[in-house]
This record gives sequence, C-alpha cells and structure tokens, in this order.
Amino acid sequence: MVLATYRVVEVRSADGQSLAPPEVAERFQHRVYTLRELEERGVRIAGAAAWYLSLGQDWQLKLEPAV
Repeated sequence: MVLATYRVVEVRSADGQSLAPPEVAERFQHRVYTLRELEERGVRIAGAAAWYLSLGQDWQLKLEPAV
C-alpha cells in the first residue's frame, strides 16, 4: 500500500492575512509527510484544511502533494 505524501508549502495565520513566524514555519520546511505523520506532529486535519496550534494561536497549513 502506497501512502500519499505532502509538502507544507505555506503556513499562515488563521485569518490568512499574515505568514507564520519562522519558528513555526521552519518546523515543516524541507520535509515530506504523510497525513499521519503530520497528525503525530500536532497538525489537525479537518477535511481539506490543516491546522497547527503554536505560540497561542492556530495556523493554517497549505499542503500540496509531493511529487
């Protein structure tokens, strides 16, 4: 069984107006994850959305399939 893998290409505030600070965004850079691996790192997958709680607020993660 082949699991789908994803890359986090952007991390934004919950309202989408600002990019996450480096200490949040760098946690996901330069890696490929399965959805399970993301969940193990504290990411909540809700339908098409992915959310990460850090620095006292929720962050939206933009995922793209890894090629």
